[in-house]
This record gives sequence, structure tokens and C-alpha cells, in this order.
Amino acid sequence: MPRPSWSGHLKLSLVSCPIYLSPATSESERVKLHQINPKTGNRISLKPVDAETGEPVERGELLRGYEFERGQYVTLTKEEIDDLQVEGSKTLNLTRFVDRAEITPLYLDTPYYVYPDGAHAVEAYQVIAHAMAKKKKAAIGRIVMSSRERLVALEPFGNGLMMMTLRTADEVRAAEFEHLAAKIDPEMVAMAEQIIDKLAGEFDPATFRDSYQDALRELVAEKIKGAKPARRQVEEPASNVVNLMAALRGSIERELAASGNSKKRAKEPDRRQQALLLPVKGGGKKAAEEAKPARRKKASA
Repeated sequence: MPRPSWSGHLKLSLVSCPIYLSPATSESERVKLHQINPKTGNRISLKPVDAETGEPVERGELLRGYEFERGQYVTLTKEEIDDLQVEGSKTLNLTRFVDRAEITPLYLDTPYYVYPDGAHAVEAYQVIAHAMAKKKKAAIGRIVMSSRERLVALEPFGNGLMMMTLRTADEVRAAEFEHLAAKIDPEMVAMAEQIIDKLAGEFDPATFRDSYQDALRELVAEKIKGAKPARRQVEEPASNVVNLMAALRGSIERELAASGNSKKRAKEPDRRQQALLLPVKGGGKKAAEEAKPARRKKASA
């Protein structure tokens, strides 16, 4: 059972069932680096100090503050902040259903898996999940997590449900693409489309590797062994904006050549057992039976 990070009830009108959330992502496999004192080899401890006087300050004495003018703060006590906490709600109420494509990726924040909490919750959970899948809709709702009310989107995922916390409108910056309204050469666009067609495929996140993390793991492993790591050579891509048409033509030629080579490799015969590869006419099992005497005759010869 995944470790719950939130538990409560999923509610659709008068239908409700107990659920719990579990984070859908993890950074536990990432290489984490610490700050080390080079003289002792020990980790350093970051202690709070006054930015002006440099005097150390006990953490228990600290206040929160908002800078309303440069260098001018209004301070808030822990009690004042606690009084503002949103009343804890243990209900994820689905209030609106929208097409998933309407939710701009800019607003998507953190994903969570939504699980039914107990055997008695499975039926209602699956009814809601399957109904949403058949209607191809995502649900919008609100939830209180870590004393903060969050807007969320719920959508079918596999046989269950996945929830995404959403950013609010004031957390998303407006795009500034107006200056890109230049006239585009349709021939270049068509060539770019041809390259895209050649590189088209299915999305497979398993094929992606974080090259920086891989290099960092390799570096750490070499340092643990006491080896001196070789300096890595990184090739910087050259800009070809000046001769874009030539770059597009070269790209098409390269992708066509790559496609031809892959097809050629696919058509190469299997040379490992040439003596056993005999032509068999169509006809399924009957044709295979007819081929057996011919195969035995050739073997005896």
C-alpha cells in the first residue's frame, strides 16, 4: 500500500467514498550534494544570522516578515499566521467537469495518485472513475493540503484516478509572442513538416535519461574509487539561422538516409542458419507438412 500523504472523501453530488492520495513522482533517486568544509571534511550547518550585524540569532526567536518597501518589513508572529489557516476539509468535492484539453499545461503543478481507502470504497470509486473515462472528462475541485486550499483537476488514469494540483491565474505569467508575427516562408515550413513526419513516433518516457544525473553518478563513483575523472568534452551546437534553408535541406537528406539504412537493416536475411531456411509456400499447416520430406531429402543428401 503506498504511503498516504492525504486522506479524506471523494464526493460527486450525493455519492462519496473514502480515498487517500500518494505522490505520483519522486526525487529519491537523484544524486543530492551537500556543502562540505574542505578543512575538516564535515558537512556545514547553516545557522541564521542578522543580515546587517552578522550576529547569530536563535531560530526560536525568528519572526516572519513582509517587505512592503525596500528594507522596511511588517512582522507577523506565529500565532497571527496560525489564525489565518484554512479550516481543514477532508472532502475532495467534484464541482465541474471539463475537457482535459481545456486545462493548459501551464496550470498543472504536482501529480498524485488517488486510491480508494478500503474495500468498501472500491465500488463507488470505480463507478466515478469509469464514468469519467467514458465521458472523457476531467473534474475540477478544491482540496485543503498543508493548511492551504488548492484548486485541483482529477482525471482517469489506467484503472484509477490521478489528481493534479493546479496553479492559480495569478501564478501564471502572460506570454509575450506578439513580436513573432513575421511572414514565414511556406516552403521552409513544409520542409520542417517533412522532418517532423520522419521523426514522428510514440511518447515513451522510459527512453529518457537525465544525462546530467548520469554523469554526476559516474563522477561520484570515480571519486569514490580514487580515480582522477577525465574532463568531459561537450560539443556546442552551431547556429544555422543565417542559412536556414540549407540546414532544412540537410536535415531532410540525413533523415531520409537514416530511414533508408534502417529499412535496409530490417531486410537483411538471417545468416546464422542458412541451411535451415527453406522456402515454404502459402497454405499454413498443410504447406508445412509438404515441406518436411523436402527438408529430410536435402539433409540426407
